[in-house]
Amino acid sequence: MAEYYKNKVIIVGCGPGQKAYISPKALYHIKRAGIIVGSRRLLKLFPGINAKKIILEKNYRTMIDKIGKWRSQDQVVVLVSGDPCFFSYTKMIVKVLGREACVIIPGISSMQLAFAAVGECWDDACFMSLHGRDTEYEQLVKKVRDYSKVGILTDSKNTPAVIAGQLIKNGIRERRMVVCENLSLPEERIYDIDILSAFHIRTKGIVVVIIMKKQ
Repeated sequence: MAEYYKNKVIIVGCGPGQKAYISPKALYHIKRAGIIVGSRRLLKLFPGINAKKIILEKNYRTMIDKIGKWRSQDQVVVLVSGDPCFFSYTKMIVKVLGREACVIIPGISSMQLAFAAVGECWDDACFMSLHGRDTEYEQLVKKVRDYSKVGILTDSKNTPAVIAGQLIKNGIRERRMVVCENLSLPEERIYDIDILSAFHIRTKGIVVVIIMKKQ
């Protein structure tokens, strides 16, 4: 089994925020890594790991080239928030290095936790990310009109209030908006409100939004 991982990049999902949500298999590989690449927030989850820690910022393509070189010398683990296969850096890593060079260990996404928190199934939902993508409001409006449930990843610019404003501007008001802030963390807060109320909400930290038709 150890031979299978040789010269491969192991991409692990670190869950929605709290370390308790990281799978045992992911922790196993993190503890045995020679090099760990991840954001500052994710690297802080592992203060006792002796591996060389490389901070991932916005130098994505440059970092992938370095990872490609490092993997032949040491075991490289890349930390990804949530699930690696859900709107993450993983797609770029696999595209550049090749599928055969990567091993992906799933994690629990904040979207999974959001739907679980409000007791809703997500197998009939549509998803999109507005993280760093403030040019996709037209697509947002279309999806909210076409689907009964839409899960949205946000950022500090594309906030629940901004999303609500875009929907109101396009005549969409009769919807339920669930705002999930800092899921799994001590400062977790969940708001179940309508679109008009969401226009005035202020949030901080990691936020997931679910928009649903009112029943």
